[in-house]
Amino acid sequence: MKSTHSGSRRKKIILFYSLAVVLPGIFLGYLAYRGIRNDQALREKESRRKLELNSQTFFAAIDSSLVQFMIEQTDDTIPSSSKQDNPFLLASLVKDSTGFIKLIRHKLLYVPDEMLASKPEQLSQTGHDEGLRLEFREQRFPEALRFYQNKLLKSNEPVEKIFALVASARLYLKMNQPEKAKLVYEQIRTDYLECLLNGQIPVGLMAGLEIMKINQSLGEKDEMRANSLQFLKLLRQPSCEYDKNQFDLFYQSSKEIIPQKDPVIDSLFAELDIERARTDYLIRLINRPDLMAMNGNNHINLGKDGISCIPIYSNELVAVYLSWEKSNGVRASMVIDFPAYLKSSSEKLIQKPDPNSSVNVKIEDNNGRLIFPRVIQEETGYLTFPFPDNLPQYKLLLSENQPGFITTLLKAGSGIYFYIFLLIALLMVLGFVFTIYTLNEELRLNKLKSEFISNVSHELKSPLTSIRMMTEMLTHNRVQTEERKSAYYSAMLEESERLSHLIDNILDFSGMDDDRKKYDFIDLDLNELLLKFIESTRERLPEPGFDIRYSRSDRVPVIRADKNALLQVFYNLVDNAIKFSGTSRQIDISLISKDDELLLCVKDYGIGISGKDQEKIFDRFYRGDEPQRMGIRGSGIGLTIVKKIIEAHKGRLTLESKPGEGSTFMVSIPLSGVNNRQ
Repeated sequence: MKSTHSGSRRKKIILFYSLAVVLPGIFLGYLAYRGIRNDQALREKESRRKLELNSQTFFAAIDSSLVQFMIEQTDDTIPSSSKQDNPFLLASLVKDSTGFIKLIRHKLLYVPDEMLASKPEQLSQTGHDEGLRLEFREQRFPEALRFYQNKLLKSNEPVEKIFALVASARLYLKMNQPEKAKLVYEQIRTDYLECLLNGQIPVGLMAGLEIMKINQSLGEKDEMRANSLQFLKLLRQPSCEYDKNQFDLFYQSSKEIIPQKDPVIDSLFAELDIERARTDYLIRLINRPDLMAMNGNNHINLGKDGISCIPIYSNELVAVYLSWEKSNGVRASMVIDFPAYLKSSSEKLIQKPDPNSSVNVKIEDNNGRLIFPRVIQEETGYLTFPFPDNLPQYKLLLSENQPGFITTLLKAGSGIYFYIFLLIALLMVLGFVFTIYTLNEELRLNKLKSEFISNVSHELKSPLTSIRMMTEMLTHNRVQTEERKSAYYSAMLEESERLSHLIDNILDFSGMDDDRKKYDFIDLDLNELLLKFIESTRERLPEPGFDIRYSRSDRVPVIRADKNALLQVFYNLVDNAIKFSGTSRQIDISLISKDDELLLCVKDYGIGISGKDQEKIFDRFYRGDEPQRMGIRGSGIGLTIVKKIIEAHKGRLTLESKPGEGSTFMVSIPLSGVNNRQ
């Protein structure tokens, strides 16, 4: 046996693993890593290109939507009442060749005098002189009240009715009947909300203001608050057109009457102040469009229709100013609240560049405030695209939703480098595990070899010690009788044979382990060879009383086999049966001839072999726990040698055993197919 065999094998394994797995794995892993990075860069480039196209499509969709909206709103064939009231349309107007400006639609708090849709209608004093005389000159309030109530019953004109109702409410107050006056004002506010008194005064606001005064005088706090909220809502969303003077009058009057310690009311006043400033700004733009030039030279035509779009970006307003000169010479213009337009139209606009909803969209103003979000799955890698010059200074933020890990791997043409990298990593891990396993196996074998050397040393020392002791006694004539000398000679011969068999085992095992063992196959009568072996074994049994029984078939054919190798098989199997027989003294050997094989069975009735040990009993150097506990000596290579010899003869070695019931080793040797190997 070569002492350096295990170490050399271990070094070869480590060297092979390093050269065949580690170094190529590192190189290929680096290439795969570069491939992954390049693939990732290509993906990022493709994603950036896609997002750029999406941004261009989105901005083009905004322009197209604005053009379409402008054309629809200025189409003279569509009745004004049929056109949808869009929340983002702040003002729509036309300007004829003479310079006259007419407001079509608007969300102004008040309108300049020259743009009012209706001119003041002066109420004729005829027919009211009697009531005015009774009320103001003669101060006969009941008669004046009856006069106006008669007017209400007889007149069908709204102007007449409004005048009579206002006068009636005024008279109730003069007669110290505020509850009745409040009922009349509530009727006015309900029935004539959109009407003007004398073509100037908004009746609804006037009635609401008078009701709040009555609430204040009567100490009606809850009603006062409810009416205040209704009044401010009506002031913010006027139901009829009136001029700035009327608005200022009601605005100042409400601030004097309405208590401003309520957070809701205070917020409404704050919003009203903002819209008031926006209205003033819009009126200046309508009257003088040239003021928008201060926003920069960004007058851009949209499409073939010649519609110009100018951004409005100021403290008061963020909007776009659309202007279009129609074929009849009339210039149509409109101002669109851009944030409201985006909130109202963004979902529809986004569907054009991104129908599958795979892109996250955010719109921010230049201060970073979020105007509109549509986030499907939050991502971090947003690309920022500034809005074009013809739109306010907003920013479009886009990020593509990355597909899931499994989706990426299954996608055609994707993930190949990742698969390569994963395969290399797996191979390196498996190689590492295999190397660790091999090294552990080598360490285990080294441990078993150490135990083997210790056992063999004891096995060699015992017969040598006996032979030396008896030789010394014979040499010094300490044995007097011939009978005693003959016993010593027999014992020395027996120990020599035992030592010879042990050395043969070691030499054969060394040759088999290195694949150097050669066999001499000859025609062999296995029955005759076995009879001689059993007879020799009976003569050298270590203890008296052992009963070796032998049985065979009537006819045992001649086989081609190696005589010495089979003798070694017999010796190791029978020697094991003797050593592990325990208290039993019976061993059965049988030789059975079948059609195509000879079956040799060696059975003992001793301690048996556990199921755990049966799995490893044929491994080299392995010795079970039970024999070691009982102090039964052995080298751990006997059964390994038997197995290798039988395999060289194309046969099989099997075992049947139960702890405490003994063991049966069965050797099957084929009658044909054994090659003569020199």
